Amino acid sequence: MAAPKKIAEPHKELRFTRAGQAQSFMVLGAISFAFCLLLGVTWLLGHPSFYWWMPFPFLLAAAFLARWSMRCARHAYLILTPLGIEVFPFFKPGDNFNLIYWGQIKRADFDDELTLLNLHFDDKKTAGVVLSLKPILIKKRPLLKKALLGRLEEQERENQ
Repeated sequence: MAAPKKIAEPHKELRFTRAGQAQSFMVLGAISFAFCLLLGVTWLLGHPSFYWWMPFPFLLAAAFLARWSMRCARHAYLILTPLGIEVFPFFKPGDNFNLIYWGQIKRADFDDELTLLNLHFDDKKTAGVVLSLKPILIKKRPLLKKALLGRLEEQERENQ
């Protein structure tokens, strides 16, 4: 499996992974593997309506879900860099990532549960980006909020 690339200055960026999604995939993979074991044992005990191939779809699903879980836990969803915020989509993140420069962002709003982030590109709030924070672990969301709002306050002080 490919590993994240080494970065030149890791102390200048904050990475937030899809660890929240990784937990869900791992739980579903464990359930699928449990069904695989259940069907396999039932077939080995000689039950007449179970066939030898029945556990394999569940085993395949468990392997697929475990692979996605490891990938989500390992690769970034949001990266706060000196240039801006890099947003990586779920599919083809290397090709389809979005870089939002700090100069574009006028304001950032979070909802009360810290599940949505609205990045506004103008003061009228007519343009911007809406990001779901559900893929990020609940414990890490306040860190994201503090870092993002702190960077925007610093940018505002520099512009005055």
